[in-house]
Amino acid sequence: MTDATSRVLATDLSVLATRLTRWLRAADDAPSLSGPEASAMAVVIHSNGINPSQLAQYEQVRRPTITRTIDSLVDRDFVRRDPDPTDRRGTIIQATAAGREMWNAGQARRIEPLAERVSALNMVERRQLEQALLLLEKLVNPNKE
Repeated sequence: MTDATSRVLATDLSVLATRLTRWLRAADDAPSLSGPEASAMAVVIHSNGINPSQLAQYEQVRRPTITRTIDSLVDRDFVRRDPDPTDRRGTIIQATAAGREMWNAGQARRIEPLAERVSALNMVERRQLEQALLLLEKLVNPNKE
């Protein structure tokens, strides 16, 4: 059972993470993707290929929903379906070069305002931020060393 202070910290962290994500998304003045498409695209890029069922599970949507999202990304040449080497009937969703280029350009637009604010921090604050990032990584990946 967790203590009350831990629950308050967890709630505050969750709210802040949501606010940060929304602020970064709003910083992109030329988004190419809807929110669900951007989320799925991030998973595809960072997974270096994923099957549709895994993607649906990761995105917490049903298979028909992720299929529509994948179709939209395929139609715009942001992802492609490759044969799954372990399942003759399956596919692996991979980012295309155009998809990576689009993603990287959008990331640059979203990150710049945050980078400007980070650059305004003094050295002590930057070190504190670095330590906080290490703690956040530990929370998200407790088995990673």
